[in-house]
Amino acid sequence: MAIRVLALVGDCYGARGGIARYNRDLFEALALGGTEIQVLPRLGDATGAVLPPGIRQQPAIAGRLRFSLAALWAAWRARPVDVVFCGHAYMAPLAWLLARLVGAHYWLQAHGADIWRDRPDSERRAIEAADQVTTVSRATRRILLGRTNLAPERVRVLPNTVGEQFMPGPPSAALRARLGLGDGPILLTVGRLASEERYKGHEQVFAAVPALRAIFPGLVHLVAGEGDDRARLQARAAELSPVPGSVRFLGFVPDEELPELYRLADLFVMPSSEEGFGIVYLEAAACGLRVVGGAGGGGGDAIPDARVGLIVDPLDQAALIDTIKRSLGQGRVDPAAIEPYRRPHFVTAARLLLARVKGRPCRKRGES
Repeated sequence: MAIRVLALVGDCYGARGGIARYNRDLFEALALGGTEIQVLPRLGDATGAVLPPGIRQQPAIAGRLRFSLAALWAAWRARPVDVVFCGHAYMAPLAWLLARLVGAHYWLQAHGADIWRDRPDSERRAIEAADQVTTVSRATRRILLGRTNLAPERVRVLPNTVGEQFMPGPPSAALRARLGLGDGPILLTVGRLASEERYKGHEQVFAAVPALRAIFPGLVHLVAGEGDDRARLQARAAELSPVPGSVRFLGFVPDEELPELYRLADLFVMPSSEEGFGIVYLEAAACGLRVVGGAGGGGGDAIPDARVGLIVDPLDQAALIDTIKRSLGQGRVDPAAIEPYRRPHFVTAARLLLARVKGRPCRKRGES
């Protein structure tokens, strides 16, 4: 009989962003083994989407109370449920309740800021009640273990995976012409331009551009992404890098167009200080693009060594400029450095984790 999973997530199919993509990758990996997954999202519209076999997604439900009631009804109707999967810490109390209600195992996923910041006592207790917790990086695991009373053996790392479309290839002359770019070099940053994610380091790169253009006169910084902070960031770019055209905002770039953009650039730069993992580092490197990331958070897992790129203190402007200078012209990334993050490895690890949580006794109230 197939294992049945009820997944409570912020977003999945029909939504953008790294966490939505992680959820899709995870559920598709689990479904390859015949697992049946019912996804209950808070956001995202998957109307008309053809989902992989074994995966069903309910319409998104906004509002904590409405979502909780819908989840209770879904859990009761879906019995028997083997595993309740929780995709965000704020849903942990609800996931714990559902798991106890239907006698299921309880699997919690942690990404970064959802765990790093203080959580209410009710959420902390629900996190500690999980039969299994997976994190996207060693940094998130370390912080989680320091903030909770979780036994280390119950917390495992399952890093992001990168799709097969992200592969090395020649730069597109047509894309360069369409964007009106000169000979470069081209710095690239990809990420949401969100007011709650100013830790990504866009402004530090803007401030570095004038010094870099003194050495590389044709240098251009391309910024891909959309969000509520875009207008402010454009104003900051004009202030910090006043030469017209030195910083270009591209807006949202669909996933299917990202590989060509990565291949066109000369260096990926995102000196983030709080990245849970940084899937964009991995995508860029998988396309052969060297990367510069920020110290802090889980970026060290996505940039494991100098074959992929370098990590710099985001607050050290001189170090950032020097690191970018040294990284330009160092050639492309060794594909072997990215192989451990390719989908076959992720699928194997995800299915082993499902078997592991399914094989554990369900935890009872008050157990540590």
